[in-house]
Amino acid sequence: MDRLKRLCKVLGSNYQERLDKLGIAAGHKEMDEKTSKALEQTIRVLEEAKEARFSKLQALGLKLRDLWKFHNTAPENILEFAETFACIDAESANELTKEKSLSMELISKATEEINTLEASMVAKQKKMYLGKKQKLLKLLEETHMVPADMKFDPKKKVESDFPKAISDLKIMIKQVKVQILERKDIVMRIELLQHAVNNSLSVKTSERLLRSLKNMVVLEGTFLFDGKDVKVVINEIEYEMKPASTKPALPVKKRMSARLTELRDKEQSSPDLPPPPYPSRVRDGNRERRKGVWGKESKR
Repeated sequence: MDRLKRLCKVLGSNYQERLDKLGIAAGHKEMDEKTSKALEQTIRVLEEAKEARFSKLQALGLKLRDLWKFHNTAPENILEFAETFACIDAESANELTKEKSLSMELISKATEEINTLEASMVAKQKKMYLGKKQKLLKLLEETHMVPADMKFDPKKKVESDFPKAISDLKIMIKQVKVQILERKDIVMRIELLQHAVNNSLSVKTSERLLRSLKNMVVLEGTFLFDGKDVKVVINEIEYEMKPASTKPALPVKKRMSARLTELRDKEQSSPDLPPPPYPSRVRDGNRERRKGVWGKESKR
């Protein structure tokens, strides 16, 4: 009887209801063989439930512990789930003797808390992912690289497995930071020359910078700047640095095409107007000619 009482206490089951169901009066220890067997069967079922709930709560407790660590949960919010820590630390279910320490109420409460924390965790992980993504794109822009250089597709949507996506972004950010240091000298000179094209900088200084930049690029392998080969970028800068009088003119065909395009656009932009009327002298002349023709035809 004491064993049944202890099991009911730990499992949160009503001891008196169990006795009534077995037909045992409170305080009576004597019972017939049938009642004794029923009692043993009840105790066996409760022992199995105790072990099953212990395993369940241990698993829930471990998951809760990880979620609390992720959210940095305050101690006062963990206090109501203190029994789950006791369950994690216990080596067997027999170590848990507190009332309702293995109750279904505690299991349901822990499960609900896990669902809430997991939903919040996904939202936080998504926010972390978007933050890392933005940081990567900013670093790429600063060093004049494009996402394709890192085999990263910024348009690809991530809806699950945020930890892996965040881990991948961290690796790429680390690689880009290394690239920033290695590319800095060339990038800085290109930016300076691009700025010099639109601002006042002595020709000699610009030419000196351009020569040194060309020499540096020769020693480099593949070097992309804003997605283009650096040699192409340098050629574009060199072309823009030339005086307008020395720049090659557009081919005649292209100039004509541009003029025709301009005329066509002008016609399309003009409203549709009726054709202008003929001058009076033209109308009179036409009338006289028609009279002459008709007169001849009538004589015939």
